[in-house]
Amino acid sequence: MAPPSKRAFGGSLSLALLFAACASPTPVHAPELPRTESRAAPPNTPADPEAFRNAPPKAGAPAPVVFPAPAVKTLKNGVTLYVIPKHAAVATLSVVVRHGGASAPLGKSGLAALTARMLTEGTQKRSSLALAEASEALGSTLEADAGRDESHVAIATLTSDVTRGLELLAEVVFSPAFAKQEFDRVKGEWLDGLRAERQEPSRLASLVALRSLLGAAAGAPVSGSIPDVEKLSVGDLIDFHRKAYVPSNLAVIAVGDLTMAGLEPEVERLFGQAKGPAFPAPSASVAEDKPAKLKVLIVDRKDSVQTSIFAVQPFPKRSEPGFEAREILGTLLGGLFTSRLNLNLREKHAYTYGVHGQALATRQWGAFFVAADVKTETTADSLVELLAELERARDPKRGAPIQEPEAARARTDLMHALGARLEHTSQIADSARTLFSQGLAPDYYAKYPELVLRVPTAEVARQATLLEPEHLLVVLVGDRAQIEPGLKQRGFELSSADPKLLE
Repeated sequence: MAPPSKRAFGGSLSLALLFAACASPTPVHAPELPRTESRAAPPNTPADPEAFRNAPPKAGAPAPVVFPAPAVKTLKNGVTLYVIPKHAAVATLSVVVRHGGASAPLGKSGLAALTARMLTEGTQKRSSLALAEASEALGSTLEADAGRDESHVAIATLTSDVTRGLELLAEVVFSPAFAKQEFDRVKGEWLDGLRAERQEPSRLASLVALRSLLGAAAGAPVSGSIPDVEKLSVGDLIDFHRKAYVPSNLAVIAVGDLTMAGLEPEVERLFGQAKGPAFPAPSASVAEDKPAKLKVLIVDRKDSVQTSIFAVQPFPKRSEPGFEAREILGTLLGGLFTSRLNLNLREKHAYTYGVHGQALATRQWGAFFVAADVKTETTADSLVELLAELERARDPKRGAPIQEPEAARARTDLMHALGARLEHTSQIADSARTLFSQGLAPDYYAKYPELVLRVPTAEVARQATLLEPEHLLVVLVGDRAQIEPGLKQRGFELSSADPKLLE
């Protein structure tokens, strides 16, 4: 159809104007809107039931933590017996010796941990399978492990089976088989675990950092380096067991619905006849020289989307005064979601999902570390903020002195963590192992809440002066090609980590 002509449009417009001119004018009124009047609220208006949401709740006083103190008895041959009462259907029995990874000679890292593991792989009376069946008959399994300062083997039993559990522990502790066939199998599995572990960037960062800081002996991983474990023999385990698992270095720990009077005769029968001279722990050489300046080591992992950061410095060992204050310091800096480091790197800058800082303490050495996995592109910025946060904690002139509210949160968290150990007899037994291995008073944990509450914030601030961000050893595991330019732009000097530190 053809479009209408201009003439047609013009005719229609003329007719419209004509009809408009002839129509009588009609006034147009705006629609009337309803009137609004301000009225006072009725005098009996109920209170807002959600008003409590307008302000966060105030923290209440921490609930009291009552941690049981053990009854302690030393047998004639030097074995120490700890009995910790707890009303429970399940008892935890543990044998601990004051020798762990730190007691392994240079070049034999992993010796203590592998020795503990082999205790559960057969005795002179039972094969590995028969030993497993004996523990399963008690509805349990034998567990063994080692730390820096101690090794232990443990089992959980019903209260009615405590004597049988003690008999099994005495058998594995005093007469292990150390069968060559079982050792070869366990050693192979152990090495596979070490190789798998070294695929984890955060684990690599900690391995490199502690070895670099503490030296080859003290910094060796408890589970061992791959070359060291490959060289271990059955004879090495037999020799370590003969020297370390002796009465003067050994404790029996029992936690459950038990009493000293009921348990002592059985422990005397099973453990009181053992003999052996005291074995002084080798004094592992600890590298005491901190870096002359901030030292940054890189472990290159091409195409990594994250960088694992592990920053560490020397700190006082466990026996030096101020341990509880250093625990509070570590907690408020990096042990809570509301810790300074987490609020900075995670909440403020979104560099990481989380950051952790802690004061470590063993019999021979101490260290303070900070660990985090950050986005590759924020590696340099993350390191700058980490160092700045430590500096602000150390120097109150930087505008962020340690305050009482954050110290109070840290104290409360430490007490709650202690209270959480009361949940199970095995966790209480873990605490008792620490009492023995560190030579602490039997009532240390019973008094711990009071000790922590008595630490003044000024003392926490004084311990913070031990922080030395300018002398940190920092290990970065990530894509060097991506992170190096930003780090150099920020003024950091970089070195490649020695590949031997990764083994």
